[in-house]
Amino acid sequence: MALLLWMPALVQAAIVRGVVVDYETNKPVANVKVTIGKASAVTDLDGKFELKNVREGAVSVVYTAADYKVHTLDYDVLKGTNTLNLSLNEKRVDESLNEQALEDNIFELDEAMFDEEGSSSSQSASYLSGAADDIYLQAASYSYSPMRFNVRGYEQRESSTYINGLNFNDSERGRFNYSSLGGLNNAMRNKDAVNGLEMPGYAFGSLGGTTNINTRATSYAAGTNVNAAYTNRAYKLRGQAIHSTGIMDNGWAFTGSVVYRWADEGRTEGTFYNSFGYFLAAEKVLDNHRFAFTTFGAPTKRAQSAAVSQEVYDYRGIYYNPYWGYQNGEKRNSRIVHSYDPTAIFNWDWKIDDRSNLAAGVGFHYSMYSNSAISFYNAPDPRPDYYRNLPSWQYYQLGVNGPDDVYNAYYGQVNKDLANQLADLWRAGDPDITQINWDAMYSANYTNNVVNPNGSAKYILERRHNDLMEIPLNFLYTNQLNSQLKLTAGIEAKYAKGMHYKTVDDLLGGNQWIDIDQFAERDFTDNLTIIQNDVDNPNRAVRKGDVFGYNYNMHVIKASAFVQNDWKLPLFDIYYAARLSYTSFQREGLMRNGRAEVIGAQSKGFGKQLYFVDPSIKAGIVYKIDGHNRLSFNALAESRAPLAGYSYVAPRVKDTQIRGLKSEKVFSGDLTYQLNTSVVKGRVTAFYTEFRDGVESSGYYHDEFRTYVNHTLSGVNKRHMGVEAGVSVKLNNSFTVSAAGTYASYKYINNCWGTMSAENGMNLFTEQLPVIVDGRAPSTDYTEPVYTKGLHVSNGPQLAASITIDYFHPKMWFADVTLSYFDNNYLDFSPSRFTHMNMYGSEYLEELGMAPYPNEVGLDQYYKGYRIIGIDKNGQVSMIWKFDQKGNPVLERNVSGGNGSDIVKLYNQKEMIGSQEKLKGGFMLDASVGKLIYLNNRKQQLNINLSLNNILNNTGMITGGYQQGRVSRDNKSVTKDIQSVDKFPNKYYYAWGFNMFLNIGFKF
Repeated sequence: MALLLWMPALVQAAIVRGVVVDYETNKPVANVKVTIGKASAVTDLDGKFELKNVREGAVSVVYTAADYKVHTLDYDVLKGTNTLNLSLNEKRVDESLNEQALEDNIFELDEAMFDEEGSSSSQSASYLSGAADDIYLQAASYSYSPMRFNVRGYEQRESSTYINGLNFNDSERGRFNYSSLGGLNNAMRNKDAVNGLEMPGYAFGSLGGTTNINTRATSYAAGTNVNAAYTNRAYKLRGQAIHSTGIMDNGWAFTGSVVYRWADEGRTEGTFYNSFGYFLAAEKVLDNHRFAFTTFGAPTKRAQSAAVSQEVYDYRGIYYNPYWGYQNGEKRNSRIVHSYDPTAIFNWDWKIDDRSNLAAGVGFHYSMYSNSAISFYNAPDPRPDYYRNLPSWQYYQLGVNGPDDVYNAYYGQVNKDLANQLADLWRAGDPDITQINWDAMYSANYTNNVVNPNGSAKYILERRHNDLMEIPLNFLYTNQLNSQLKLTAGIEAKYAKGMHYKTVDDLLGGNQWIDIDQFAERDFTDNLTIIQNDVDNPNRAVRKGDVFGYNYNMHVIKASAFVQNDWKLPLFDIYYAARLSYTSFQREGLMRNGRAEVIGAQSKGFGKQLYFVDPSIKAGIVYKIDGHNRLSFNALAESRAPLAGYSYVAPRVKDTQIRGLKSEKVFSGDLTYQLNTSVVKGRVTAFYTEFRDGVESSGYYHDEFRTYVNHTLSGVNKRHMGVEAGVSVKLNNSFTVSAAGTYASYKYINNCWGTMSAENGMNLFTEQLPVIVDGRAPSTDYTEPVYTKGLHVSNGPQLAASITIDYFHPKMWFADVTLSYFDNNYLDFSPSRFTHMNMYGSEYLEELGMAPYPNEVGLDQYYKGYRIIGIDKNGQVSMIWKFDQKGNPVLERNVSGGNGSDIVKLYNQKEMIGSQEKLKGGFMLDASVGKLIYLNNRKQQLNINLSLNNILNNTGMITGGYQQGRVSRDNKSVTKDIQSVDKFPNKYYYAWGFNMFLNIGFKF
């Protein structure tokens, strides 16, 4: 309470009270949020509300309620008590129907981005973050979502999503899994959202905004709503129904909803969709107490698609998918997701007295997520888009950079006839070339059953499980201490258990699969321990349903407490809050991995438990210039624990944490000007955020070292800054024009340290295992600078703008047209392309390591970095430049002895391989039209909505993707020269072309 002492008592403000009723029925409307400035209240079951501490003078009153349009009116507040009654008569059909269609689109985009681990660094963070009355957030949530736009460029962990006051962000990876809601849009549409650093009132809040989905049964209007939809997106058909009793005479209220989504084949080739969702909410009102229960889930099976290189897109178009092939004449996808997130929530709300309330909640969430994938042993890679299976390989294998590299000395040796023949087959769509050959894999296994009946199958389909069980707990206490001061205090706690393992999904005709690591078997033929995935069960034969490969749990405990004061003064609203958080996590291995055993690392049992205690403080002030204009400033400084899912070098193999793991620091502020009148409303916000001491990790197959490596960046500093704005102008009763946009910069502002670790434990340079002495082995990790300074954060466009024209006719026709523009979008970079070894080259000395960056052991070897190579018309090297530490080219060798006039071709390896790609910008045009038809004396409603997206069919918009980690070197050269050809090009996702969503709903 010491926080309260410095504020003086000030004069009393006015009171505004009233009743809200439905225009058609004249019945009171409960759960209407009435807002004047920062003051807000919610109508009770009798439709009554009361707002205290309202400043006198002209104000805007905003009414927000489910099933109704947001209603704004101008009002003059007088001294004392004011009475303001309202009849809500414009239902939100135009907004709600369009939002349903748009939210479905966002669901599909998010689901399409999940990788095989069920995670996504670039999942759209905008969904559900849009406040109903915020023009910019509406655009960010809906119009910008096809480009996988993220508000302020933040990662998913920067935004928190609550359901009935309980935090459901994943404790292991930090994100909220929107697909867990299973398309239950009608059941999940009641939400309270705040932007950025603002205090939400039910939690401390988050850097990127906070959303609370209210599923209490009394928050739904009584009645039944059924709808059917057709779309040409990830699924084709959807049926949905919701029924709510409203509050009954006995104090009970019930709401139930079901949804089914289906497609035999979606927009992308070889994909399908099959999902059923259910929702049930019950609530009992008993005097000053409310008891609520909610449960929902959506068992889903769906097929995935992949990012591919531009070469493949040029052959097959943007809807090509390498994950499927024909089997017995039918399409079969190799990447099938099974997901089901059963969730249950119990809430207790106690109105202690007129000034204070206590809310408590407990939940249970069990996420079952798995994804299938092909695994193979001593057999050709079955992926049709594997780089050696593409026409370009005929050039790349000789170091020729494609058909246009005519001056290359080896151009004449390229088998152009074979390359052209393969290209023709790709263009023709020959499924034996362009798709997975299931028959060939079965045939290989049948042959292997005869030749080697006790050996491992050549091919299998494995299933990678990433399950999560979590129990969140929440207590929230609020007390209106006096007319100016409100106290809010809360406690949050959560226990989570992540379960990660593989099972055999289909042996594809094989007898069994032997549970060993084939890379270790290749590299260490005389070591029978290192090849074992489970040392306690060596050479185990596994069959359908058996666990193999890896099996570990991650236990995470999080707890926090916060306290907040809100002051409402005549000219200022002021808040300040503090939070203290505790986080611990611990890996539990369920297999004794041989690659950990040989280096003396722990793999089985409970590992070291890590603890973090982190403070956070935030504050804000609003200057109320008058009833329509206000200026606000918010600031945050916090420390936060690293995420357990990204804190281990190779969690599938061993209990080894990243070196120097520590909490990340965040400093942020934003300044907003807001205008709100009955004709014009909008805001403009400038924001600045710095992240310090972050950790990022990736894994890939390393060509030079011929093994799978884990690459971790530490000491990562990033800066996000920019401006965002949105404004709408009501031209008349029918037309409204809205404009929104952001111009920002999200960059890495320092060079990081990168630690590379071979998953098999060997020294990357000597390819030898360390010698264990007294139970300990020297580290084989290799650390060097990674030059990330100036690179862009890949989290969607950093420039986005849109203009929308809305039309509403009194006879309940509505339409809108939106033109959007996107630019300054950057592909996610691979840290391997920016290491010191690749950027500048260096000598690896046995005594010191990579000079001047010491490592444990090694050998004398010099590695060349990126160079510019000039060749003459005969394909001979004329001049070679290297790059200095400032990135400037410096002449390294003049082979010809001339002045460079003989050079006909320059190979700038840094531009070809060691740079981050900027994606091209472009426009998208969207529109929607709808009609509401009243039936049976307005007791029933028929709603029709048609959304048309990307009407101009712009198929050239890349929404995301990644830079591959592999870099090709010439191992025959003395200095391991980087080759002037990118064998491993960037891979992309493209935005869909023209797509639509038709929804027909009936409400009664």
